[in-house]
Amino acid sequence: MSHDIESKLRTALRPVTPSDEFTQRLVAQITAQGAASAAARRRPLAGARRYGWWVSAGLAASLVIAIGVQRHIQEDRDRENGAEARREVVEALRMTSQKLDLAYEAVKSQSPEAGAEQPRA
Repeated sequence: MSHDIESKLRTALRPVTPSDEFTQRLVAQITAQGAASAAARRRPLAGARRYGWWVSAGLAASLVIAIGVQRHIQEDRDRENGAEARREVVEALRMTSQKLDLAYEAVKSQSPEAGAEQPRA
């Protein structure tokens, strides 16, 4: 039985020379498809030329917006850094004031004793 199937398959799948009519239709169809695909390839270029200015303007606007956002973020960072530096300076001044007050009190408490030991001229 398998030999019978094999012989039927070989008979069905034997090479056949195509007719001239088939060859002419195939060549005509390929030529028509080639012309249609060439026209389709040209159309996007025409559209790109027509809308090229808008695309360029859109890209330029996007670039300007991106630069603006980046500068805004940098200014926020600078402002935060400035506020932190201000807090540090205020804290340093407060501590310096406390130390100067302590030094003043120490000098003031020692002044009457020093004045009593020195003769007046």
